[in-house]
Amino acid sequence: MISNRRTLFHIFILMIGFLFSLNACSHLPIIGKKKEPDKTAAGKTVSIEGMEQAKGVNPPKPETQPPAQKPSTPTPPPKTEREKEPRVASVPTRPFSSSLPFFEMGYKKKIVVLDFENKTTYKDELIGEAVTKRLSDKLEATQRAVIFDGILISERLNKEGFTFKTLSDPPAMKQAHQFLGIQAFVSGTVTDVSLLSSKKSEGSEEEVSFATSKVEIRLIDASTGNLLKTFIGRSPIFGTRETGENSRSKAVSKAIDSSLDEILEGFLRYLDLLEWSTSIAKIEGDNLYLNAGKLSGLRIGDTLEIYEPGREIIHPTTNLSLGWTTGKFKGAVRINDLFGVDAALGKVVQGQGFTQHDVVKSTIK
Repeated sequence: MISNRRTLFHIFILMIGFLFSLNACSHLPIIGKKKEPDKTAAGKTVSIEGMEQAKGVNPPKPETQPPAQKPSTPTPPPKTEREKEPRVASVPTRPFSSSLPFFEMGYKKKIVVLDFENKTTYKDELIGEAVTKRLSDKLEATQRAVIFDGILISERLNKEGFTFKTLSDPPAMKQAHQFLGIQAFVSGTVTDVSLLSSKKSEGSEEEVSFATSKVEIRLIDASTGNLLKTFIGRSPIFGTRETGENSRSKAVSKAIDSSLDEILEGFLRYLDLLEWSTSIAKIEGDNLYLNAGKLSGLRIGDTLEIYEPGREIIHPTTNLSLGWTTGKFKGAVRINDLFGVDAALGKVVQGQGFTQHDVVKSTIK
């Protein structure tokens, strides 16, 4: 009897557990089938031709972040009258040539290169004339000098009524300066030209030549006739090698070029120490014809100053000229026309009573 009751109790407990498990499993989805959410949310009913009515709404747009804005540059406050851009200073009267470096700006110096003396053992060679020509070409290439032929200067001075034996005399140089605007004279000598030649190889007729040279140049101030400085250039033997026909003359030319190149920079520094000036060739009322023009670097519109000649100061002991004092300022002239090779016509803009002995100077100091 007691065992039957226990059996019934166990059965009752199992039934209760079975019912409980069924109730819990009724909420689980069927395996292999995913429950999809209802997409037909509440909304407007629309009718599509040839189809049944469908109800739905547009899906909400995804919320997107606005693009990041670049930090804006703060707008500067408007400038006051005192803070406005500075004005550029007015340009000088002279329209400088842009092709020249700053330190070369200005008018070109007039130079007469006298024939160089040949003191080498090669007397039959025209070495002196060759050095004169090469130095003249190199000076003109710097755009800082105008080279005048000595014979032409002599002829012009003779027409003015001056007599002299040679242009190398100080009185002749002073006259060329006062009446033609020549600033400097250059003279010199060529010494110690050595030439080494040999056959290129055994059995070869081709010649190989090397050369060295020594050149001495003297720069003379035309206004005083004084020697400013003597320059000496020596060329090394290397770098002058020439072969073939005319190798000897070619080697000598290279040696001379090397000697002149060694001198040129120092020569130009001393040349810059000379003050530029020119003279009056002719006077017609307010029109002045000048001994300088396009070749000297003058431009239409340039303004030049006119002074009395001043005085030449002679050293009491050495009797050498110390130079010329600046005479009294007389006025100014503006260039209106350029004509000929190196002449200009100027209009007087200030002053009066000018003469052909007056000195015309640049306003560029």
